[in-house]
Amino acid sequence: MNTLTLPATEARTKQETTMTKSPLSPVGVQGKVEELYALSDEQIEHEADAVQRDFKSWILQNFFLSFKQRLYLSNLNKQASDYFGSQCAVCFSNRLPIELAYPFPPETDYSKWTGNTNTMIVKSGLDGKPVATGKLVFGFTYTV
Repeated sequence: MNTLTLPATEARTKQETTMTKSPLSPVGVQGKVEELYALSDEQIEHEADAVQRDFKSWILQNFFLSFKQRLYLSNLNKQASDYFGSQCAVCFSNRLPIELAYPFPPETDYSKWTGNTNTMIVKSGLDGKPVATGKLVFGFTYTV
C-alpha cells in the first residue's frame, strides 16, 4: 500500500500525519474522508490549508489517478480548482460529508464535465472561522 507522510503543521513538527492513497472512486473518496476525519483537529486543519492552497496537488498526493484523470485534472483552470479547494477546506474543517458521484462514461465519444452540488450553509463564527453544516457532492457528467 502506498502511503504519504505529511507534516502536521507548516513548521514541520515531530508530529506527522500518514495518509494512504485511495482510488478516485466513490468508495475511495468515502475511505479518504473517513481517514481524514479520524485525524486530530490540528492535523485536519493542515489538510484543509493544503487542499485550499493547491487542490490539484492535494488530489494527486491523496488519490491514485489514471492517465486520463491526471490529464483532466491538469487542465482544470485556476478558478475552478480554487473553488473546489475552498469548498473541500470548509468541509474538512467542519468534518462534513463529501461524496463522489462517478457514473461510467458512455462508450462513444463524449465530453466530460466536473462539478459539485452542496447543501452547505456557511457562517462565520466568533473567531472568524467558517462554521458549516450540510454536505458536498462532486460529480462527473458526460455529454455525447
